[in-house]
Amino acid sequence: MPDKLVHAESVTKVFRTRAGEVRAVDDVSLTVHRGETLGLVGESGSGKSTMARLMMGLQTPTSGRVEFDGQDLSKLPARELRLLRPRMQMVFQNPYGSLLPHFSAIGNVMEPLRLHERGDKESRRTKALELLDLVGINTGHAELYPRQFSGGQQQRIAIARALALEPDLLVCDEPTSSLDVSIQAQILELFTDLRDRLGLSFLFISHNLAVVERLADRVAVMNKGRVVEEGSTEDLFRAPQDDYTRQLLSAVLPIRQAPGL
Repeated sequence: MPDKLVHAESVTKVFRTRAGEVRAVDDVSLTVHRGETLGLVGESGSGKSTMARLMMGLQTPTSGRVEFDGQDLSKLPARELRLLRPRMQMVFQNPYGSLLPHFSAIGNVMEPLRLHERGDKESRRTKALELLDLVGINTGHAELYPRQFSGGQQQRIAIARALALEPDLLVCDEPTSSLDVSIQAQILELFTDLRDRLGLSFLFISHNLAVVERLADRVAVMNKGRVVEEGSTEDLFRAPQDDYTRQLLSAVLPIRQAPGL
C-alpha cells in the first residue's frame, strides 16, 4: 500500500449558527496516498468542500485530527504551517474568480513564488513561462489578463499557478463544473497528464460521478456529512453498495473525449 500523504481520522466539523448547530462533517475518515487520486463526490451540501478545507488545514476540526505527511495540522505552530502550505494547493470551481484580475497570466503564476520568496524576479518569470507552457497556454499570450482568456484557458492558468510551488497535493474543488462539456474533457486530460508527469496526489471533489470516473483511483461518496461508501473506482461503478451511490450513478452523463486527445 502506498504511503499516506493526507489522513483524516474520525473528523467532525460543527458550525454554530443562529438556527443552531450544523454538523457539516460527521465522523469521517479519509486517506489520500502518494501519487493517488481520491474522488470525493456528493450533492451540494453533502460536506465534501468542508472536508477538503479540513484536509488542507484551512479549518480546524471540532473533533478528530488531520495529518499531512505524518504531522497533525491542528497542532502545528503558525510558522510551521505556513512552511507546509506550498505542499498543498487548490484549484477552484470559478477560475476567473480565483485569479487576480489586475495581474497578467504570467503575473498570476509568479505571485505565489514572490510571496514565498522563491528565486529572483527573472527566475520566477522563467518558471512561470515554463508552467504556462506545461498547461497548454501559448506563452506569447503570457502578458494578457484573465478576462482576455476563455474559461478553459483561465482554468489552465489557475492550474499553472497552483503548480508554481511544486505541491505534493492538489485539491480540486469542482474545477470543471463551470466549463462546457468538451472543455471539461480537455481539463481532465490535463490533470491526468500532470499526475503522470509530476507524480502529484489529487483530492478531486465533484458532484458529477462521470468526471470522477475519468480521473480517480478511488472514490468516496458523501451524503449529509458522512461517507456512505468508499472503494476503487472500478468496483464502485460496477457494483455500488449504497442506495445513495446508485441514485448518483443513475444521473450520470458521460464526459466526451476531448477532440484531438
